[in-house]
This record gives sequence, structure tokens and C-alpha cells, in this order.
Amino acid sequence: DIKMSITASDFVPIFSPAVAAEFVGTFLLQFLSGAASANAADNGIAVAALGTGLAMAMLVLSSVHISGGHLNPAITAGYMVTKANGFTIKEGISYILAQILAAVMGSFLLRMILPNEALFHPFVTLGALSDKHWGQVMLLEFLCTSMVVLVFFAVITDKRRSMAGSAGPLAVGFAYAVGTFAEGPLTGASMNPARTLGPAVAFGHLAHILEYVFATTLAGIAAALAYRGLLGLEEAEEGGSAPPTPIRAVAGQQKYV
Repeated sequence: DIKMSITASDFVPIFSPAVAAEFVGTFLLQFLSGAASANAADNGIAVAALGTGLAMAMLVLSSVHISGGHLNPAITAGYMVTKANGFTIKEGISYILAQILAAVMGSFLLRMILPNEALFHPFVTLGALSDKHWGQVMLLEFLCTSMVVLVFFAVITDKRRSMAGSAGPLAVGFAYAVGTFAEGPLTGASMNPARTLGPAVAFGHLAHILEYVFATTLAGIAAALAYRGLLGLEEAEEGGSAPPTPIRAVAGQQKYV
């Protein structure tokens, strides 16, 4: 069972190396993924899918030993509700604030750098279905985000049983790439609330952000609970014999889980 004892102090954000890693990683992800999406308007969906997937794989691999490599509030929300690897609400709030701020700043920087002709198709997460078919958009985003979170939990979180090893971040990148191929032209391929919020704020396109943020966040929570409940994450955490490994640094101290 997942037991939570919540106090007011749990909602006070902290700054730590892990939070800094989430900020830097999400900033770079937003910049690189947004640039790939902007280029995809003239060069095809493969540019957005491979650009996003490779960027995610690189950045998760670079940050997983410091923060766990979330770079996505949907994944962080899943960690918060399942308390995966001892994750706390305080850490989750700190991560999400850093991720959203980083996404907004990365989007503004990319908008300033790109020439006007490249911004004819802004790198917001909007697709052919976004204006009139919000139900289909939410379902697509829910399913693709759930796939991403399930893969993340399988190869990164469930480290005692995972066979992925150091290739785990590559599998996460593949998940984002496959999701972009599957839903990119239809929804803009968010799979990440910060990926939606950043460009929406930078371009002032706020009409549909609630649909995307709700669907992706709900997917992160549902997928994490499903992984724990159906695939036995809790039993793996308690019953494995592998030595503990550092996964994130909290408030200046390395935390072992």
C-alpha cells in the first residue's frame, strides 16, 4: 500500500543538485525538441520524432545519476503518487517547478533565435485535431504519455529487475520518438506537460493547454500506479538483492535508494 503523511512543509520547494539537473535537462530538451519540431514543418515528421527521441535519450543518460532523469512533470507526478524509490512530495513539487520554468525559458530563447520564416509553423504542441476534436486529442496524448511513463518505469525506475542497464535512457528516447511518429501530425506530440506549457507561454497560444496538461499528467499518474499495482514495482524495491545506487542528490546530500 502507498501511505502518505503530508505536512505543510512538504509543499515548500527546495533547491538541490537534483533540481538543478532537472532544470538544465528540461531547458535543453525544450530547446532541442522545439527546434526539431520547427524544422519538421519543411522536412517531415521524422525530424521531430528523431530529434526529440535522441535529445531525450542523451539528456536522460546525462542526468539520471543526479536526479533520476525525469525531465517531464508527468513522470514526476507518477513518482509522487507511487513514492517510487522513496520519492517525496517536496522533491516532486521542486522538480515540476524547475521543469516548467526551464521549458518556458527554453521556448523563449528558441523563439528569439529562430528566424521569422522558421516561426511560420511555431513549435507549439498543436496538430490537425487540436481545434475541434479535443476528445481524440486527450485520448491520444493519454495513451502515448502512458507508453512513455511505462517504459520509463520499466527501464529506469524498476532498476532491480530491469535488463536495460545503461541502455535504459535509449529506450526512453525510443518511446518519445515512437509517440511522435504516432500522434505528431494529429496533436503535436506533447507527452510532457512542460513541453506544452513552454511554447504556449512563449507564443501566447493558451487555448488548448488545459486539455494537454490534464491528459498527460493523468497519464503519468495512471501509468505509474498501473506499473506498481500490476507489475510489482513495490515487491521489486523490497525484495531485490542488488546493492543500492545513488539516484538523486537532495538538498546537497547524495541520497541512496
